[in-house]
Amino acid sequence: PVMRNTLLFAALLTITACEPPISVVKFTTWGEDFIETGIPADKFEDGWSVKFSRFLVILRDTAIADSTGVVGAQQPGAKAFDLTKKGPVEVFAATAPGKAWDVVRYAIAPDSNADATNIEASDLALLKSRTASLIAIGTGTKAGVTKSFEWSFTSNTLYDACERAGGLKGITLVPGKEVMVQLTVHGDHFFYDQLSGDAKLRFEPIANADANNDGKVALDELAAVQLTSLPANQYGTGSVSSVKT
Repeated sequence: PVMRNTLLFAALLTITACEPPISVVKFTTWGEDFIETGIPADKFEDGWSVKFSRFLVILRDTAIADSTGVVGAQQPGAKAFDLTKKGPVEVFAATAPGKAWDVVRYAIAPDSNADATNIEASDLALLKSRTASLIAIGTGTKAGVTKSFEWSFTSNTLYDACERAGGLKGITLVPGKEVMVQLTVHGDHFFYDQLSGDAKLRFEPIANADANNDGKVALDELAAVQLTSLPANQYGTGSVSSVKT
């Protein structure tokens, strides 16, 4: 029995020694200055400026994995954020073997069980009541004219094979160190005039979509505007021919 226990102990030591040393990976999210403080007029081609009063988003399924599909760390549950609040804000932290991980992924998706983080209880309830993954609320302003918007999206979008600066995929965890992964949400992309290529920011066509002139631009009003009715040199969809409005 003594010899058997000694061999078992030696075998456990060998297995443990083969595992990479443990590291800590911390995920944060941030909306940049454009969501926190607004998009100034000098960033738009047509002189408008935009300010978000709330930018509510649910993050879930955040994870790192290797090329074989082995998951190193995964977010438990879902969390709701208001990215107009000063960030970055922690999504979750976990331990994982210190080595290269090929895949970083996360989802912006509805979740009725999402927990609050820096979000007001009423805003969390709003996300859940609309089965929304993201709600953007704000105003566009130019020359004394203000147009407000409150856009809710119910899409479930997985961001997979995320890249770092320089086009590098995945992350490398340093043994015994904490490595931060920042999930950056770009609020200015709502106002891009191209789906590919050199996109510029424009708000004038969005403001003009206010068909009933009530000062509020609704998603159904945007959907009523055909891209073919806009200047051809301003709006394009690249290879995505299914987008018409």
